[in-house]
Amino acid sequence: MTQSEAQRMLLEMLRGLKEDIAEEREASRLSRAAMRDRIEEVVDRVGNLETTLAISGQIDAQVRAELDALRKSVSDSNSSIQPTVDEWRRIKAIGIGLVGLLALGGVSVGAALSWAGESVVSTIRVWLRIP
Repeated sequence: MTQSEAQRMLLEMLRGLKEDIAEEREASRLSRAAMRDRIEEVVDRVGNLETTLAISGQIDAQVRAELDALRKSVSDSNSSIQPTVDEWRRIKAIGIGLVGLLALGGVSVGAALSWAGESVVSTIRVWLRIP
């Protein structure tokens, strides 16, 4: 092998190495670009998540405030109508007592009339002078 052939062979090897290095650089650049894109996507998603969490927190606070206002309103309403409710309960208890008393009286009168039925009929005939 002559010196010029050796030089050509070395030049070919150097060109191959140069092409391999260029290909590796391009692949590395593409890999870094893909990594950067993924990182930017994750950053965007985290930013959206933080915004969503902040809005959710504000909505939760607003709902709590509304619930507290409703609880206070219901409590105030209950305290203002409690005397009326108590009075209706008292009236209901009196009514049930009267109904029970009337039922007991009706049963007693019916039982007494049933027991003394013949005597009452005889007494009425005597008063009316029916034979």
